[in-house]
Amino acid sequence: MLAAILYQQVAITDSAADLDVLRQVSAVEDSLYRLGWKSIRVPFSLDLRPSRSSLIQAAPDVVFNLVETLAATDRLMPLATILLESLDLPFTGAGTRSLLATTHKLAAKQQMAAAQLPTPAWLDRSRTHWQGLSTPARRPQRAVVKAVCEHASLGLADDSVVPLQDASAALLTELLADRTERYGTPFFAEEYIEGREFNLSLLAENGQPIVLPPAEIQFLDFPPEKPRIVGYAAKWDEAAAEYRQTPRTFRFPAADRPLLDELQALARRCWTEFELHGYARVDFRVDEDGQPWILEINVNPCLSPDAGFAAALAEQKLTLDAAVQRIIEDAFR
Repeated sequence: MLAAILYQQVAITDSAADLDVLRQVSAVEDSLYRLGWKSIRVPFSLDLRPSRSSLIQAAPDVVFNLVETLAATDRLMPLATILLESLDLPFTGAGTRSLLATTHKLAAKQQMAAAQLPTPAWLDRSRTHWQGLSTPARRPQRAVVKAVCEHASLGLADDSVVPLQDASAALLTELLADRTERYGTPFFAEEYIEGREFNLSLLAENGQPIVLPPAEIQFLDFPPEKPRIVGYAAKWDEAAAEYRQTPRTFRFPAADRPLLDELQALARRCWTEFELHGYARVDFRVDEDGQPWILEINVNPCLSPDAGFAAALAEQKLTLDAAVQRIIEDAFR
């Protein structure tokens, strides 16, 4: 049995977030070997012809899709699944429709709101009024400015969280325009939820999602004025204080059991609503009243050995090999 590992081409000058795909390729490659599969690497770029030719020539039994970005933007990521679907090749993870629905955070939030899945209110550059407010009279007190389509916390830092008491919609729109120009990709504003942050990983098992043990991100020794967010530095800059001060924990008091059950139920609903496959991760904030809010739905989350998905597998007493096996089995469904 032959598996092709499809991943975006990277250069040594690329960011740590982009280069991380090579660690994932190696991890999946090693798992496939231990599972008795042969594998080949197939780099992917904007020129689809070499990848297409390699896949046709190799005729793999399955493609392990690790393409996360293309030409420095996640917005082109669905080109990989479009190619694979056009070749009628089984591939791991989400299909094109699910990728389009979840990669574009505003589209995802609109779909969540329509499905009555709780997600923080939002404002984009094309609107003057907040969308998704639980009550029309309520107004967010703070907002966090985020990229619409990019992952890995692009541009997310302390100054991304802004107070709104004295800021008009026009001023916030100016800030969004500034970030959009600086990073070359659209940004939007989301209501900042003060509270706890959770990540719930999901893995397919016999066609159904199982929720791996919930993880909470801890914000250790953060000054009172510092926003509790997992920004770019916390994820990728090993020299930054935030990198060391945001560990995850899987240990919870018994009193948290009802909350954890609710988070797991919401994660399963996201899987069903967005027609996910293989594996996924749902990120939550829980406000001071105990209300969960869905921040993002991450399809095909990072499989690096030190990433959150691997940590959740270990907590479940599952190896990466076992997860790769289940992900591949779901691809054939």
